[in-house]
Parts: sequence; C-alpha cells; structure tokens
Amino acid sequence: MLQSRLREIRKAKGLTLQEVADRIKPHGTTAQTIGRLETGRRTLSVEWIERIADALDCDPSALLALPEGGDLEISGDVSKGGCFEKKTMGTLALRLTAKDSIALYISDGMGQYRPGDIVVCNRLAEADFSKAEGSDSLIMTEGGRQYFAKIARGGKKGTFTLLPLAASGKVIPDRILTMIAPAVMLYRDLC
Repeated sequence: MLQSRLREIRKAKGLTLQEVADRIKPHGTTAQTIGRLETGRRTLSVEWIERIADALDCDPSALLALPEGGDLEISGDVSKGGCFEKKTMGTLALRLTAKDSIALYISDGMGQYRPGDIVVCNRLAEADFSKAEGSDSLIMTEGGRQYFAKIARGGKKGTFTLLPLAASGKVIPDRILTMIAPAVMLYRDLC
C-alpha cells in the first residue's frame, strides 16, 4: 500500500507546515493545504509530489513509502532501560531521502567508524558550507584532494580546518574547500 511520508520528512527537517507552504514554487500555498496533503484529505498528485520534494530538498520518491519496495514500519521505541514499547513511529525508508548523496565504504576503522561501514554523505551548496562545522564530512580541497574528516572553522577567512577521525591522523589547517558533504546516514552490518 502506498503511503505518504510528507509529515515524517517535514518533521525530520525541523520545518513547520507554514515553512513548507512558503517554499512551494512558484507562488507558495497554505499551511492548511500542506496539512491536508499530509493526512490524505487531499490527493497527493504527481505535481504536488514534485513541488513538495523541491520544497523539502529531497528526492520525490522519498515522499512515498513502499512497503513491498523494502521500506519498513518502525514498530516501537526502545527506552534507556532497554524496554520496548510497541507504537507506530513512522517508516524507515531504505532509499535515500536526500539529493546529491555520496556513499563511502570504510575499509580501516577510525574513530566511531568500523571496517565495513558505509557512510552516506549529502553534498552541500557552497552557500551552506558553514553548516558543516563540527560534522564528519567528505570534502574536496581547492587542489582536488579529498578527505573524510571533521570540519572546523579555519584560522583564515574563508578556510576550514580538517580534524582527523582517527587518533593517528593529523590536523590539516586553513584549507579552501570546493565541496563539503556531511555524513547523514550510517549503514552497519551487525552480524
């Protein structure tokens, strides 16, 4: 059965109904309309899917849950003491929900990452580079070299410092970056 993930994605991005409505192109819409699309009281047409995906900066397919396509219903909540409470928590989409993603395979353990981990990174627009400060990110320097490192503000204007994820790594100060893609998802085989 096809289900909308609009509310789930909107909340994950920290947006209100009005903020999504204001982002709809070309002229916006109302928060009430977005609410009706979320609850199914208004039909989520292909046109609406495309407009909302653009407003939420996600792939249109991310707005739809397809259980037979690998999406899983989140069955409940595990609290601090390990207690499981069965309740509807949304859907785990085993498809990417971001545009312009890059997947990395971790061959050598470093910091929190283990060999065999796959890290998904979401490429940022240059105007949003400062949002990556403090995050583990795949980056490209002005010279074309790529690193997976923690990003910090550089000592010189317009630069970033790359902090190692492994204890044996070295700090690379004051680099001009041409690409930053913060890590947004980790896939780890627990077997």
